[in-house]
Amino acid sequence: MDLEQRQTAIVVAERGSAWRRWVERFRVGTPDVVVFAQRDDEGLLDLALRIRSDVQALQDEGISLSRAVVAGGERVDPEAISARALTVKALVAPMVADGEGTVILDGTGSGAMGMAALATTVAAQIEGTGVLVTSPALDAIVANVA
Repeated sequence: MDLEQRQTAIVVAERGSAWRRWVERFRVGTPDVVVFAQRDDEGLLDLALRIRSDVQALQDEGISLSRAVVAGGERVDPEAISARALTVKALVAPMVADGEGTVILDGTGSGAMGMAALATTVAAQIEGTGVLVTSPALDAIVANVA
């Protein structure tokens, strides 16, 4: 990554998610935080497509993504899973190209396990790229097994 590049963090906020805490966490070390909040009339697929377009626009402006979180709600249906996968791809791809970055998949309620599963799948696919994909729910799963 070019050291002259401006870095930013992204918070994806689905309706019903606990996203606000991530803004404060990301402001430490990354002063620029962009929040993509799901609009009242916007489905998850539309949100994912908007994020893909806006992330490309950030890249075109020379802005590098250093960290991102997808703060999901409780949905675990196929449409939600598919839309989240598209969102994650839009966030991970530029980080892989830069060779570094972190993406956190955080869910609420029943959505937490789905986000952990998605994080595990994506992490295996991008292993060795310098990008970390994880989920807070993974720590809870390990603690319960240990």
